[in-house]
Amino acid sequence: MTTDFYGLTGGIGAGKSTVAKMFADLGVPSLDLDKVGRELLDEKNIQQQLVQAFGSSIMQDNAINRETLRTIAFQSKTNTLALNNIMHPAIRDAEMTWRNKQTTPLAIIEASVLIESGGVQRMHGLIVVFADEDIRKQRVLKRPNFNAETFDNIVKQQTTDDIRKGLADMVIENNKDLSHLQEQVYHLYNRLTQHH
Repeated sequence: MTTDFYGLTGGIGAGKSTVAKMFADLGVPSLDLDKVGRELLDEKNIQQQLVQAFGSSIMQDNAINRETLRTIAFQSKTNTLALNNIMHPAIRDAEMTWRNKQTTPLAIIEASVLIESGGVQRMHGLIVVFADEDIRKQRVLKRPNFNAETFDNIVKQQTTDDIRKGLADMVIENNKDLSHLQEQVYHLYNRLTQHH
C-alpha cells in the first residue's frame, strides 16, 4: 500500500504545528521539517558550512546559536538564500529517509517554507493553515526569544498568503478557538482517508 504525503504549511504563528498534532492524534504520522532543520544544526558538516557562509559569530559553546543565525539569515534575501542552499538539500535527504519508512495511507509533512523550498512538488497535495496577521503576531510574541521585529522579518522572507491561497489544495482557517480548528481537521481527515 502506498502512502499519500500531504504538505502542511502556513505563515509563522498560523498554527500548523497544532494542526499536525491533531492529525497525529488521529493516527497520521507527521514529519516536521523545521524540527529536522534544527536537529541538523548539531551536525558538524552543516555547522562548518554555516560558519563559512555567516562567520563564527553564529557559534557559541561549540553549537550554533539559533537566535544569532536566525537574525543574520533573515536580514537579507541573499543571506536567506545562502542558508537555504545549505539546509534544504540536507532536510530533503532526511525527508526521503522518513518517507521510505511510512506504511500508513496518509502522512503529513509540515514545514514553514514548504512553498519557498520547492517541497510542494513532492507532495500529493498542499494543506495551508491561515490566520490573520495580527492574530499570528499575538501568538508568536508569546514564544520565548521572539520580538515584533523578528516576527516582521520572518513574515517578509516567507511567501505571502495570496501565493499560499493560490497553491493550496485544502485550506484550514485558524482565527477562532481550538474546537473550531479541530472540527476542520476532522473533516479534512475524513475527506483524505475516504479518497484513499
